[in-house]
Amino acid sequence: MSLRLQAELRALKFEVPEVEIAPDPPSRERLEEVAREKDAVAAVRIAPSSGGVEVWLVDRMTGKTVLREMVTDDTRSPSGGAALALRVVELLRASLMELDAPRPPAGEVAPPPSIREMMASPRADTPAPAPSVGLPPPRGAAFSIELGPAVLLSPGGMGPWGLLSAAANYQPSEEVGASVFALIPLLSSSASGPEGVATARVGLVGAAISGVVAPPGAPWRFAVGAGASAVWMRLEGRPSERYEGSTEDLLTVAPLLRAGLGVAITPRLRVRADAICGVAILVPVVEFAGRQVATWGVPLVAPSLDLELVWP
Repeated sequence: MSLRLQAELRALKFEVPEVEIAPDPPSRERLEEVAREKDAVAAVRIAPSSGGVEVWLVDRMTGKTVLREMVTDDTRSPSGGAALALRVVELLRASLMELDAPRPPAGEVAPPPSIREMMASPRADTPAPAPSVGLPPPRGAAFSIELGPAVLLSPGGMGPWGLLSAAANYQPSEEVGASVFALIPLLSSSASGPEGVATARVGLVGAAISGVVAPPGAPWRFAVGAGASAVWMRLEGRPSERYEGSTEDLLTVAPLLRAGLGVAITPRLRVRADAICGVAILVPVVEFAGRQVATWGVPLVAPSLDLELVWP
């Protein structure tokens, strides 16, 4: 154990002379006398005891003398000696830590620069401090835009329609979001009869407020909310012989629900599946020569599949 203790102390840049002491009962006075004779800043004596070993430590830099009994059954094997040597070194380091106190004790000798440097340097075997655990910092507001294909469906005799879905989203917090969106007409639908054909194109612009569910660390987020939209429909009549056709632009309002599920494929890009469901307040009606052929908007459903770009 003596050799291992010397190696540990030399690793801390201590000079370690070995001194022979008469096999008298250990005493503070004798150990302090030896330390002064050798002009040492500290002295250590290890003596057998009934439960293991007694460690006497004289620290002249803090003016302290420490007696500690270290209980062990293994003092002769290399592993047992190494463990005891490390415990003695820790005892010395604990004494030296008082040098960094706001009011350090007045010792017999001033600590040399090497001791100050040793106390200021982190130990190589000291584990890094564990990261603090707590609530994550609040995320800043997020903006996103969506673009993708959509289909507009409504019972009543017309449809479906092919549209381009576009949306801009603002999420001021993890739980709440706001959106403005549009369905831009691409493909028309028609209704026909003996009197001719009526072709319809539909588009809408709306806004919604949503609640957002996004578990921490999950790649997905779900949003559901409510809003309203302005709906535009253009009806063009192509009559058969002996009938007259007309073209009309109709406007109505539709309260709606909007839901969407987004899955992140990169930190800034998501794939979204959205759906709008609403009811037109003023229901467009298609008539051929006074005969009702189709109605639209009670209800209306528009699923879409979008790519969403998020920043920051």
